Amino acid sequence: MDLIACRYFVETVRAGTITDAARSLGLSRPTLSRRLTALEEELGLALLHRTTRAVRPTRAGQRLYDRLVPVLSDLDGIEASLHEERDEVAGRLVVSVPPPMAPEVARLLVQLRDAHPLLEVDLRVEGRLVDLRDEVEVALRAGPSPDADVVQRVLARSPIRAVASPAYLDAHGMPAELPDLAHHTLLLGRRADGPLRDTWPLRSGERLPVRGRFASDDQRALLHAAIAGAGIALMSEVTYREALAAGQLALVLEDQLGTELPLYAVFAQRSRQPARIRAFVDAAASHFERR
Repeated sequence: MDLIACRYFVETVRAGTITDAARSLGLSRPTLSRRLTALEEELGLALLHRTTRAVRPTRAGQRLYDRLVPVLSDLDGIEASLHEERDEVAGRLVVSVPPPMAPEVARLLVQLRDAHPLLEVDLRVEGRLVDLRDEVEVALRAGPSPDADVVQRVLARSPIRAVASPAYLDAHGMPAELPDLAHHTLLLGRRADGPLRDTWPLRSGERLPVRGRFASDDQRALLHAAIAGAGIALMSEVTYREALAAGQLALVLEDQLGTELPLYAVFAQRSRQPARIRAFVDAAASHFERR
């Protein structure tokens, strides 16, 4: 059945006249009359008794009216809830972040939730890439996603630098040049898909081959190993920032080692995102830009 014609039929029964129903619907009387006649022809039943002054439903029309009213009411409720999702920061926001970013993003999400009482937040902390067409709505990731079908928005560019603890540097000396690293213990990262990160980026754009006796695919493990004096690690400023500010770590060869890694907000929908996604991505962009 034609859903629009069904709405016109219900409004006509409520109004009691085709003229009043047409005025309520913003239609001309002939247009509404044609749509009602087409609905009757589609169903093969007379739905309305028409007189010059009023209309009233036939027995079949009354049955149809009684069935349509709750159905159309449910549809109106569904439409209203979808409009609310589009326009109001509400509902359940599921965000995925790598472990080093969890504390910072958790604080940001709490602020966003406090500003929007109808918003619920679900923070997933995971190093692996997630399917954004599943439950997760938006992910924050360092570096671009290999999935060409997702939307990626650059939020900031995070420094990647080498760090070591003051105790380690006191015991082994601060490297003055890149060749000095051959005489130091290096803490190496490992990609999420397995391969060892056996080269470190240089500020010149080249890469330096490195070897080490400690490796991990978790930046937090590298952070704690570096703080404990186990050696020199290369990691994101997101990871080492608090330890550096607290004096637990110091930068090593800052003018020679490192690069800038883009921080991305990644989400699946190219347009018409729920308001909660737009609000979070905008808040994250402002936060990391200020920082």
